[in-house]
Amino acid sequence: MNAISSLDHLPAEGLLIRVLDHGKLLTLDYQEATAQHQRSLWWGTAVGYRAMQVAALALSEKQLWSRDNLVVVSGHPGPGVLDSLNYVTGCADRDCLTVMQNENCVNRCNSEMKFEWWVSDGQQTAHVKLREDFVPIEFYQLIDRRVYSETRADDDKLFELFKVNLSSRIWVAPLGESFSVELIAPLAKGEIPHNHEWNKATA
Repeated sequence: MNAISSLDHLPAEGLLIRVLDHGKLLTLDYQEATAQHQRSLWWGTAVGYRAMQVAALALSEKQLWSRDNLVVVSGHPGPGVLDSLNYVTGCADRDCLTVMQNENCVNRCNSEMKFEWWVSDGQQTAHVKLREDFVPIEFYQLIDRRVYSETRADDDKLFELFKVNLSSRIWVAPLGESFSVELIAPLAKGEIPHNHEWNKATA
């Protein structure tokens, strides 16, 4: 079977991601990724999807990337993020998704979660990170108040406004301004980056 060039079929453009699945070319649309979620999860879905666009570009230097051997590690436990990762890569369906955690971030969103992902195709890994100052500290403070039952009046409304604003910004800004990406050695299924500060337990 002939390889598909990433020049003939761009791995990411606009709302789209292209990826191979057992040799079949799939064209994925962000609107389909959001269809299963209510608006409250759109920020997680948006940032996860955009991160996978970055990974798609990084892993498609000459040939279009393929789902077949992908292994994904997420530093973010949010359901919108994880569903977006699975929509693009099929990693959860194939039991090839690992969610990193530490003592204070166990399968829940709080201020210690990481907007950071590792997508490996067996040859190399795209280490994708959201710019550290993209999410304001006030957003993390709101999350912590919700997690630890310290919610103040109007926190819920403010939280939704933050998510709407962040979702808009992640689409307006060019990928290179919002994310960084580095190509590193491949990760095996269930493996987590050995030099990461969270290299303790995995979910």
